[in-house]
Amino acid sequence: MTSKALFLDRDGVINIDRGYLYKSEDVVFVPGIFELCRYYQQQGYLIMVVTNQSGIARGYYSEEDFAILSTWMQEQFRNEGVEITAIYHCP
Repeated sequence: MTSKALFLDRDGVINIDRGYLYKSEDVVFVPGIFELCRYYQQQGYLIMVVTNQSGIARGYYSEEDFAILSTWMQEQFRNEGVEITAIYHCP
């Protein structure tokens, strides 16, 4: 059985890109992102996030900081009725 997937970049697509984001209090979601993801999820798509996180390699924040923020973001989406299937990143 094949699955359909919607792959979304994080910074600039899911949240406003403010550069080297790693704190939940700095997150501003792009207007309409929850509705868009909910629509595609209802159409049978898996929701995936892909993101380049060069701030990890540059030492601005850690893998743990990234994981904490990712978990928080997944909770925000879950509260809006959207399940993020996976988050993939490149430090």
